[in-house]
Amino acid sequence: MKQSPQDIYKSLVGMILPDEILNFFDVVDFREVKTGRTILNGYPEKELHIYLDESDMMHRNEDGYKSNGFTEECIVHDFPIRDRKAILHVRRRRWITPDGHNEVLDYGELLGAKGTKLSREFATFLKSYP
Repeated sequence: MKQSPQDIYKSLVGMILPDEILNFFDVVDFREVKTGRTILNGYPEKELHIYLDESDMMHRNEDGYKSNGFTEECIVHDFPIRDRKAILHVRRRRWITPDGHNEVLDYGELLGAKGTKLSREFATFLKSYP
């Protein structure tokens, strides 16, 4: 069975981003940015900026919750990708509860290891080295 271009794209992005992130977020943009610094052999240092917005397909819609825009973005430094620093720009969705209060859903440590600005996988990797 041949996959659609959208399925191929989603599979590839799912291999690059932290586990399970595409279950909760949509990739809305990405950019490669030259930092102005150089790395080995004089090559320009580059960063990959990936912009993620929390998906609107949460089950909360069924419970009377309504989407109410996004929070300010959170910056998460992730594993380098192909010699580029990977920086995730994550915007969480705000919800209005049935009783009129604003709420942001809690995913625990999915978006970052507690006390760090690193992804959970990257923080675990760094902790394994002395």
